[in-house]
Amino acid sequence: MEDLTRAVEVFVSINLIVLGVSYLLRPDAWKAFLEHLQSKGTAGSLTVAFLAMGIGSFIVAFHNVWGGVPTILTVYGWLALAKGACYALLPGVAAKGMETGLRMGAGLWRVGGVLVAAIGIVVLQHALQG
Repeated sequence: MEDLTRAVEVFVSINLIVLGVSYLLRPDAWKAFLEHLQSKGTAGSLTVAFLAMGIGSFIVAFHNVWGGVPTILTVYGWLALAKGACYALLPGVAAKGMETGLRMGAGLWRVGGVLVAAIGIVVLQHALQG
């Protein structure tokens, strides 16, 4: 089980680092992507739900670790799963969430990018040390 847990940590960490750096370097592209999703209405909400539930359920199923640094990833997984479920079941919540993302300036996207990449780096460092 330890090898699987470590593999999930490496997989998700790499994704978080790339995503975070992308937020940092390309905030306008992410805003344009969000505008595109929002223009699709419920279909855009379901797209976000599908992505969030996919990563969230993967983490919850294979990385339910409640101790030390790995807890960060477990909490992220449960939050992603909850977000995906909300967006799938309550499209109005998704619309408000996307609207909030569209109101964010490039600076806030960059701050988010730094935070997401930092989480990825911390979890990856832990996974590679073990």
